[in-house]
Amino acid sequence: MDQTLAKIKALIEPVMAEQGIFLVDVELRGQRGSRFLGVYADTVSGITMAEITRLTREINDLLDMHDLIEGKYLLEVSSPGVNRPLKQLWEFQKNIGRMLRVVYKIDDEELEAVGMLVSADEASLVLKVKKDEVRIPLTSIVTARVQLKW
Repeated sequence: MDQTLAKIKALIEPVMAEQGIFLVDVELRGQRGSRFLGVYADTVSGITMAEITRLTREINDLLDMHDLIEGKYLLEVSSPGVNRPLKQLWEFQKNIGRMLRVVYKIDDEELEAVGMLVSADEASLVLKVKKDEVRIPLTSIVTARVQLKW
């Protein structure tokens, strides 16, 4: 199934990139004949329903032409949702000014920081935790999620 996912990503990512849409993740689950293909997409300013609708049609057409998934499948294109972990630099940059919960490792110690994301670059992100700024190398991050105010 990993080869199929790689082929799907290679097929749809260029089409999405042309439109300024990022491929966040792809998941394929289920058995032959009743599979679910989830495509998670986003933009720097947030993806719209019109973009999702258009993208669903385009991806469906591409998959039909290339016949990468055997049998029937259900395609769902959506935004990644608020609980999905941030992984890519653009996702961090999109969330500057928001509260994040970041779990990271320094040496063998797992640490956690909750604070406002001040900046993010190719090497690290900076969180403002109370009055201090904490710099966390991107390579040390285990998980990072936006913390919503309820």
